[in-house]
Formats: sequence, C-alpha cells, structure tokens
Amino acid sequence: MKLGIHAISHVFGEKRCDNEELAKQHGFDLGFIRGKLGIEARYVAGENQATSDLAIAAARKVLEKAGVSPAQIGFVGIVTQTPDYQIPHTAGIVQNALGLPQETAAFDISLGCSGFVYGLSIATAFMESAGIDNGLLITADAYSKVIDPADRATSPLFSDAAAATLISKRAVYLPGKASFGSDGSGADKLMIPCGGSRKPKSNSPLFMDGREIFNFMMTRIPADVKKCLTLNGKSAEDVDRFVFHQASFFMLDSLRTRIGLPKEKMVYALRDCGNTVASSIPIALEGVLEEWPKTVLISGFGVGLSWATNLLIRTEQ
Repeated sequence: MKLGIHAISHVFGEKRCDNEELAKQHGFDLGFIRGKLGIEARYVAGENQATSDLAIAAARKVLEKAGVSPAQIGFVGIVTQTPDYQIPHTAGIVQNALGLPQETAAFDISLGCSGFVYGLSIATAFMESAGIDNGLLITADAYSKVIDPADRATSPLFSDAAAATLISKRAVYLPGKASFGSDGSGADKLMIPCGGSRKPKSNSPLFMDGREIFNFMMTRIPADVKKCLTLNGKSAEDVDRFVFHQASFFMLDSLRTRIGLPKEKMVYALRDCGNTVASSIPIALEGVLEEWPKTVLISGFGVGLSWATNLLIRTEQ
C-alpha cells in the first residue's frame, strides 16, 4: 500500500494573545483585525520555548493519538524557517528528544508557507525509496522570535505553532500528483535580512511586503490550482474541500472569489490561531479530515516566493 497521511496533531505556543491585548499594547484597530484579517487570537512561544520544543510536543501528541511507538519511526523531517540554531539541524534535536532509533533519518526542510505541501511529497518519496513504513513530517515555527512586536504588518498575523503528521502505509489520505513553483525574484518580499552568511552579524526583524505577497498569490495560485486538478484528472467540482495556506481571511476570500469556489467548500481555520506559517494547512486539515471528505485540495504559498498544490484522496479503509 502507498504511503500517506495517517494522523495529524498540533500544538501552539504557550501564551495566547487576543485582539484586545494587541490593541491595548500597540493601538491596532479591532475592526481591521477581526474583519479583514479574520483573527481573534494568536499564540506566542514562551521565553524558553524554541521551535524544537513545539515540534517535540506535536510529535508526542500524534504518536499517542495513532498508537505508534517512537521505536517504529524511521524518518523525521522538520519544515521550519526558524530553527533552534544555524547548526545543527533541528530534526536531530527532535529525534533525540523523542527517543527515536539512531537509524532514523532526520533532516530539516527550509520552507515557509508552501512547506507542508512540499514536505508531504518529499517525505513520501524519501520513505518509499528507503523502505520506511512510518515517519513524522513536522511543521514548526516560532515567528515571534523574529518579529518586531510593533510592526503593524506582521505582529497581528502570525502565531507560533507546530503540527506533526504521521506518514504511514496505514494512510487514511493519499497524496496525488503535486504541482510546484518558485520565483526567487520575489525573495525580498518576505524575509529576515540577517543571521545568514550574507549578513551574519546584523540584527533586523522579519520584513513583509503584504501588497506584493497578495498580488503574487492572486496571480500564481489560481493557475496552479487548475494545473494540479488537470494533473490529477479532476475538476474543481470533484473536490469536497479546499484547504489553502491560512494567510488571512481577506486573502483567502479573495482567492476563493478569483477561482470561483463555493464558500461551503472553502476552509477558514485561522480565526482562533492566526497565520501559523507551514503549520496552517495541517492544522486546518486535522479538523477537515474528521469530516471524512473524499477529496481535499491543499495549496501553500508565500515566502520564497514559493508555491505548491496537491490533491488528497481518501482511502477506503
């Protein structure tokens, strides 16, 4: 049997910040946050809570949920752009903390909002080629560590979170044929311009050009959705649920209108948690899959600029 999604669990940063608190601290307009962003609360990691801590907690939760022991895991991949350290990779830290076998393959995938869709293809292909039956794909980010709290473009949006997806041959959903894309000319539209080899000693927070990201989404994603549907021999009418990266309510609804999707098929899952970067799709999926829809289209887009779309098909278990 093919590898696919067996179970999903998620966790948030330890502190919850609601709109009233944000407005009181920074003077943000409550009407804008609720109406346009569609967010009531976001979560912030504790002072001593790093990306690996979120990843470990989410992984333990999904293993317990699925009744799988750490000894059965042969792969762990961490999708993150806020790793604990430049060196070593966060996946190694997670492997050790979970008590996974030393034979476990562990590596990081440096992607943001498209990371879950990319990661699902990477994980299943890698595991199939290596003969691994059970693996963990974990999306985890602590954006609060790299955001300026006073930045009106980013602080109302993002949450710290992790989602752990158990990939196994006991899959309840199988991925179809994915479509991918990259446009590095837009790399400066969403970036942390410090801490790497270009500017290793400078210190500046996350920068986001919201207007350009919106324009990119509206230009690229409708065509990519159509491409993915064609690759899988489906039409939009064949899809039961559409789970896009949960960027903001305004962006999601604009995308829905541009593609021409009925509102009842569109998933909005950011009201109580905000934009959780690569974890936004699996967090939304966790709830959607409990409804047992036959087909679910997933599409991530953002930092890179990068995008990816795939179709999940329910198995007949």
